[in-house]
Formats: sequence, structure tokens, C-alpha cells
Amino acid sequence: MRRPPARRPSFARRLALVGVTVGLVALGVACQSSEDDALVTTTAATTTTSTSTTTTTSTTTTTLPPTTTTEPIVTAGAIVKVANASGMDGAAGKLTMELAALGFPVVDATNAAGPDGDLEVSKIYWRGEGQEAARSISRLMGGIDIHPMTNPPWISQPDAIGDTTVLIMLGHDLAGLDLSAMDD
Repeated sequence: MRRPPARRPSFARRLALVGVTVGLVALGVACQSSEDDALVTTTAATTTTSTSTTTTTSTTTTTLPPTTTTEPIVTAGAIVKVANASGMDGAAGKLTMELAALGFPVVDATNAAGPDGDLEVSKIYWRGEGQEAARSISRLMGGIDIHPMTNPPWISQPDAIGDTTVLIMLGHDLAGLDLSAMDD
């Protein structure tokens, strides 16, 4: 017994099957899950049909979240002294209180002297165990320069340096500003 010849699906039916297939593929790509919830995947599929040609275009865009790292604030090894190198009354004391509130061990503020007596740009000196704390304070203050401490330090009473490991020379650029405004 002979079977009747199989009928080829019509052009419209073939076109519909191609469209459904493309749609399912696009949907499958769009539904892929990721371990990282911040990963965003967008898929778009376009099908253009003429009487003799079918063109399918698929575009996938993946956007990853920006990578950010936050370095911890290091207070270990710090004994901080702020020296006013701006001439603005109370500026060194204000910064001393803000640093103490963040957990830095601080000693009384003082005035700068000698070559650092009047600075346009603030800077930080460190010695001994104070380098990492000086880097942390530098980040809090907008990335100001840090240097090994001079001997003697350029403050009004050099003998009062005591056990200080971080000496901030507060210049005109940052005097009177809150720490939160310094890193802008």
C-alpha cells in the first residue's frame, strides 16, 4: 500500500515556524540566569520577511555592574596630631575632633611652624607604625600627599610631638572643611 506523497508546509507556515523558533531562542537567551543578581542581559530579535527571503537578526547586550573596592580605614599604629598651617582659628581642633569620632587616637592640636607654618596645600607626615593610618587619613582628606616625618617636626613646640605617628599639616585648601567635604 502506497502512502500519498507528503505535502510540504506552505510558505506562510514555514515562515511562522521560523518566527516561533527565533522567538524561543531569544526568550531562552533573555531568561538565562546568573549567579550575580546585578548582571543585566537584554535580548532583542527582529525578523524581516519578503516573499522569497527571511532575515533574522538577534542582538544581545550584557551590562556588568561597576567594580568598586572600599579600603578599610586603618587606625592601628596611629597617634594623630593636627597642626594648623592655615592661620584659621580652631581649624586644627575641629579636624582633631572629627578624626577622634572616627576612632583615631588623637592628641591636642597645635600650630605649624617653620617652612610648614603657612601652607596652601595640606599634607601628612608619618613615622614608625603610622604609615597605613596616614594613608587612610589621606583618603578621608581627598588624597593629600603623605611623607616621612621631618626631624624635628615643623610645629610650634617640636618637643610636644611625643608619641605622635601621624602629623597632619592643615593648610588653606582644607582648613575649616568637614571631612565629608574634603573628599569631593
